Formats: sequence, structure tokens, C-alpha cells
Amino acid sequence: MPVADSQNDDGNSNGLGKPNPYAMSSDGSPGTRNAGSMVGRLGETGKITAVIMIMAIAFWFVSKKLKGVTWADVQRGFDNLPVSHIVVAILLTVLNYFILTGYDWIAIRHLKKKLPFSKMIAGAVVGYSCGNVLGWLFGGNIVRYRMYSKWGFSTLEIIALVSILSITFWLGLFLLAGVAFLVLPVHLPDDVLKMLTFESKLWGHISFSQKLLGGIFLGCVLAYLFACLVIRKPIRFRDFSVSLPPFRLSSMQLIVSAGDFLLATATLYVLLPPDIVGPDKINFSTVLIAYLTAQIAAVLTHVPGGYGLLEAILLTFLEGPDSSNTGPVLCAVILFRIIYYLLPFLVAIALFIRNEFTPSLTRAETGDGG
Repeated sequence: MPVADSQNDDGNSNGLGKPNPYAMSSDGSPGTRNAGSMVGRLGETGKITAVIMIMAIAFWFVSKKLKGVTWADVQRGFDNLPVSHIVVAILLTVLNYFILTGYDWIAIRHLKKKLPFSKMIAGAVVGYSCGNVLGWLFGGNIVRYRMYSKWGFSTLEIIALVSILSITFWLGLFLLAGVAFLVLPVHLPDDVLKMLTFESKLWGHISFSQKLLGGIFLGCVLAYLFACLVIRKPIRFRDFSVSLPPFRLSSMQLIVSAGDFLLATATLYVLLPPDIVGPDKINFSTVLIAYLTAQIAAVLTHVPGGYGLLEAILLTFLEGPDSSNTGPVLCAVILFRIIYYLLPFLVAIALFIRNEFTPSLTRAETGDGG
């Protein structure tokens, strides 16, 4: 976790230990700045173009999956879903966003900062709900930077905080994926199982079984915990130093992140009509793996809100052998988007506006938290 210092001796650093592309050239001309600015614009344009293409492919795939599905099929899901399930989904979402505060609490504690718990809740709700709806690059990180800078955090501290949040996210995801693949009854469709098998000129026929995937995921988690247990000195790389959290705090990372994913999956699960769920139908562990896969895809591709990806992956994992579940699953996804994404986002807008009209905190007020 980049929780550390960076040098800025020559005036050509951006304060993050990296060369500044906007620095003046040695003769005082703006050549380096113009070239760097052009490369930066091209890079950002390429990223946005790639994201748009991925979204377009995902929506094309969803439309292909929905071919032959009528609104009556989707309406069947709404008709078969008890109102009590919607109420439970809302309560689970509220609890989930409270648990999300643990991400920020862990990061702030590791940075040895102090912040009122009410602001941690506001930061978590605004940051994660904006990330869910607008994407981390386009919304989540931007509003989090605005709020935490107003609370006296430096740019480098905010970068470190976001890095810790990211690691906590991946730890819980890897833990649950490992446990699910190793010990839970996950029923993956044949189309998904085929994706785990491929031919390599170097290694020949390679097949990733669920047990092997589970072992890889849990191995990564254990390696991280072991590193936190034995490596107590900061690890230095050029102008950065990486300080691993103590074992107790890294264990908290696992608990909070796993709780987050379990609650989100439970919210999605209760929104599936009762007639398509059960031990021999769509079980909880399969929904868990489907949701984790969608999260991985959304984070790695930077698609805002995972639009198209979430729908494509859930429809693929949960549609059933004869595609009879497609309509009801789409019903659950629509409700999940409304309850887990849209409603918290509306609350986040109100919290963000309120924060804009409250006094800023000084660095002294958010100093050493012990």
C-alpha cells in the first residue's frame, strides 16, 4: 500500500515520485509540456474509447441473450416476487452501506489519521454509491478526493487511502471466491466452464477446475496475510515506501470486505423470484460467484457502473439450461440496479451537497489518530 513519501528535489516531479509531463524543458521552452499534454490527451481518449467499446459489446451480448424474451417473461418475475423480499433487499442495502464504512475506517486507521465517524459514513456512502453508478474513474474517486481534501487530507494521503480501499476490496473478493470454489456447491453453466479451458502451444491443453481456481484465490489471500505478519519494516521502491498493515488490521480487511460482498449478493439473491431459486435451481453460492465475476469485470475494464457487464454476466451464469430463467433474472437485475445502485446514489447526492456547505477541517483536526 503506497502510504509514504516521495521526493521532489529537481522541480520536475508531480509530488507523487513520477516525472511531471507538464514541466518546462531545460531551455525554458514549453516543448516538454506540450508533448506531455498531447500524449496525456491521447491516452485518456484511448481509455474512454476502449470503455465505450467494451460497453457496446456487453450490451450487444445482452441483447443477444434477451432475444425471444418478452416483457411478459420479465413481468412474471415481478409477479412472483413477494413485497417482503423487496423490503428485505432495502434493509440489506442499508446494512451493506454501513459495513462499507469499515473500508474507510481501516484505511484511516492505517494512515494514523483521525476523522469523525459521521464523516467516515458520509465518505463511504458518497464514494461507493458514486463508484457504483458512475464508475470509480469517472465518479467514485473524484468525489472522494473532493470530500477528503476538504477534511484536511493531502493528495498523497488520499491516494494512499484509495489504494488501501482497493486492496481491501480484492482481499474479500479473493477470499469468498476461494471458499466458494473449494467447498460450496457452485453450478456453473457449460458455456462458462468452456471458458476455463484453452489450448496453449507451450503447455498444450489447459483446464482450470473450480478447485484449482479456489486454491489460487485463497493462496493469494494467505500470502498477503503472511506478508503482513512477518514484514514489519516499510518496503522502499525508488521514491515510494510501502507499509503493510499489522496482522490484526489486515484480518479486519478480510472481514469487512467479505461482509460487503456477502450482503450485496444476499440483496441480489432475495430479489430473484422464489420459484427459480433453491438447492437444485439457482443457489446462493452460484449467485455469489456470478456477482464476484461481474465485479472483477467492471473493475478491470473501468466500465462505469458495470453497465452491460453486470447484466451479461448474471444472465449467463443464472439463466439455466433452457434459458427459462432469463426473464425473471432480468427482473432481479432491474430491481437490484434500483435498490442497490440508484437509491443510495440519491442519498449520496444529498450528503455531498450538504458537505459542500459545511466548514472544512484543518490538517490539525485530522492529524495523528494514534
